[in-house]
Order: sequence, then structure tokens, then C-alpha cells
Amino acid sequence: MTADTDCLDGDASPAGPAPAPPRLWSARTAPFILGAFLQMTFIAVEAFAVTTVLPGAMVDLGAENWYSLAFAATLSTSLVGMVAGGNWSDRSGPRAPLAVGGGLFLLGLALCVLAPGAATFILGRLLQGIGGGIVSVVLYVLIARIIPAPARPAMFGLLTTAWLVPSMAGPVVAGALAQLLSWRAVFAMILLGSGLALLVLVRVARDGGGAAGPSARAGASARAGAIVGRTGRLSLLAAGVLVLLHLGAQVDGLRALLLVGAGLVALALVARSLLPPGTLRLRGAAQRLVALRAGFGISSAVPDVYLTLYLQTERGLSPTAAGLILAVGALGWAGGSFVQIRRPSTQAEHRLLILAAAPLVAAAPVGALLLATGLVPVPVVVLTALLKGVGMGIASARVATATLDLAPPAEQGAYSSALQSGEAMAIAASTAVMAVLLSVIGAGSAGFVGVYMLLTAVAVGTAVVAARSPRVVAQPAA
Repeated sequence: MTADTDCLDGDASPAGPAPAPPRLWSARTAPFILGAFLQMTFIAVEAFAVTTVLPGAMVDLGAENWYSLAFAATLSTSLVGMVAGGNWSDRSGPRAPLAVGGGLFLLGLALCVLAPGAATFILGRLLQGIGGGIVSVVLYVLIARIIPAPARPAMFGLLTTAWLVPSMAGPVVAGALAQLLSWRAVFAMILLGSGLALLVLVRVARDGGGAAGPSARAGASARAGAIVGRTGRLSLLAAGVLVLLHLGAQVDGLRALLLVGAGLVALALVARSLLPPGTLRLRGAAQRLVALRAGFGISSAVPDVYLTLYLQTERGLSPTAAGLILAVGALGWAGGSFVQIRRPSTQAEHRLLILAAAPLVAAAPVGALLLATGLVPVPVVVLTALLKGVGMGIASARVATATLDLAPPAEQGAYSSALQSGEAMAIAASTAVMAVLLSVIGAGSAGFVGVYMLLTAVAVGTAVVAARSPRVVAQPAA
């Protein structure tokens, strides 16, 4: 990967009035936008709904002790799909990986619908992770090749809204379906919706909207062909390490610390080879953005994982009340996305917005830390959840847009993969670390204070990286 432009002065632009930015919606882009929005909606439904019905599914299948594996299966194997999808798209264009990834995702859902036992269900979850990982990366590649650069923040903002309704209604709808019909009906609903979206997206890719130029494709094919086997093996290794990390977190005492510590070292070594060169050392503009995406992911997602647990076990809130606090964050995310859509799409503006978003995202672990120490009441956490959502609505779109602008066209798949796989590894590893911390300190208030002190440090470090990021210019189109 070669996107290492750094320490440059702003965006180069010709003198005179700037031309009107291209519109997001046009006859060429509309089919893709609709297909991508529909696909992202059902990916979001899957993420939120499955959390609701999974406990009942495992009880019905007589495999309660497989719950953790069923939950972590998609997160772990999605890493394989993200890496494979990025390299495959660079090598041969997005149509084939889109069809195969989407097919695996649908097959996994079908296996869950029809599963006679836990083994088939787990297999379905594993296939969902691989297929969903491929599709999520291919969507980024298609955005880079179909949507004009100035309109990409609006596109990412639109995809953000696809998560809004599922985040608020998904658990409720899934619970109602499971109660009235069966948990299998939830997977069937996602299967039908995702299948329709996949048909639209494959048609868009087939019509050539997502194809790179011939010369770029030829060069990318040579590079991707040389590394696809190696990165494929590395992604499998990383997925295995993540599974072992979570298994190690279930062990008691010193053994858990040793196992998770060894797992983190192994994961860092794999990530160093799997992510763009220089990412872990923050060298290179696009590489630094990949690292920022991971930092924002930890600061945003991991606090929520433990906030609901803390509110229910230590503060006595009901699951519904705790979930509503997280829903406020989703509303903030939509608001932040709306704000960034109305700003120009230049590298200088990307940098400014990311810098402004960093302290907002940090509000989540800071607010939870203050709550756990008894310094603030629960309503303050509602406010910090809203601020975090606003920050992520800004940062997620602008980090992705800035990275795609900087990446050479022939390597947009690889950098799309890096953004998502880096975030997935960071969140999964951090969750395992927090589980060990709670196990060692205890699951009472002291344990949660330790968790949120560490997460606050990560959030502050992410803000420092954002503040020290130099100005850059985008790579010229090939």
C-alpha cells in the first residue's frame, strides 16, 4: 500500500470560484444508493436484533453454554471477510466478491433459520461473519468508484441513518417477532431483506459502475495476487487469536491476565503485517486515519458494552431503560452526520471536523467514569451518550472519506478493508481486556471504575493523535 502522503499544505485547488459540487443523487448513482441503503439497514437490523433473540435461540437449541461462541462468531470471522473482500476487489473489481460475500451472508442466515441444532446454528453465524465482512468492504469500494468525491460525506451520512431506526426499533421488533412467532422468524426477515438488497447491488456492479480503470485493475491484480494468500492466512490467524482472547478472558485470576496478555502481543504482531505499513507507528496520512478509526471505535463501542451492564447491576435500571440511553447515542449519531454533510469535502475540512469530533466521542467513557465514581447522576450519562453520538456521526463519515480520497484508486479496497478490520480487531481485543479487568478487580463499582479509566485514556490518546495530524492532500486520480 502506497498512500503515505504526509506533512503537506492543505488541498490544492485552482484559483477562481469553485465549481458547484456534484449532487449525491443522479440517474447513475440512485440504484446504488438505494441498494446500499437497504443492505446497510438489514446489516444493522442483524446487529441489533440478533442480540435480542440470541439467548432464546440458544435455549431453544439446548446449547446455553455455546452462547459466547455464537455471539463472538460473526465478529471474529468478519475479519477474514474484510481482508479477503478488500484484496479481491482490488484484484478483479467488486462484482465477484459482492456476489460471493452476499451469498455467504444469505447462506449463513438460511442455516440459522433451518438449524436443527447448535452446530448448524454456529456454522451459520460463522458464514454470516465472513460474508458480511466481504460485503461491508465492497460497499466502501463501490462508494469510492461510483460516488463523486465531494458527495461522499453525504453518502456516508445517509448510510449512518440506515442504522438509526434499527438501533431504536430493532430490539423491540425482534423481541415481538420472537414472542409472536419464533426467533427463526427474525433471521428469515433479515434473509429476505438482504437478498433483495444484494440483487440491486450486484446489478449495479455488473453494469460497470463499480469497475476501476483497466490500467489500475491490471496493476492492482499483480499486487493483490502477490499478497492475497499471505493476508488471507494472516486474517485467519487474527480471527483465531480473537477467539482465544475471549476464551482466555473467561479464565480466573492470573491465568486470564497471562493468556490475554499473550493474545494481545500476538494480535499486535498480526495487525502489524495485516494493516497498511506504518499504521501502528502512525506513519503516513492514510495509515494514521486507519489508526484513528480504531481509536474512535474503542472509545465509542466498548463503553456501551459495559454501560448497560453497570446500569442494570449497580444502578438497578431495567434493560429497557438502559437500552434507551444507548438509543440517545444513535440519535446524536444521526445529528452529527447531518452536520458533517453540510460541510465541504476537502482534506482540510476533514481534518478540522475529525479534530472537533474527538473530544465529543471521549465524552462517553468520561461520563461513564464520573458515573461509576458517584460524581454525577445518571442523566449526565444521557447527555454524554448524545455528545458521543454526535462525534461519531461526524468522525466516522469523515475518516472514511478522507482515507478513500488519499488511497490510490487501485488500493481503495485494501484501505477500506484496513479501516474496518483494524476497528474490528481493536474493539474485540479491548472488550476482552475489559472482561479480564472486571474479573480481576471485581464486577462491582471498583471494577467499572477501572474499565472506564482505561477507556478514557484511550479516548484522550485518540484525541491527541487527531490534534497532531498534519495537513495532507488527496492522491490524484489514476
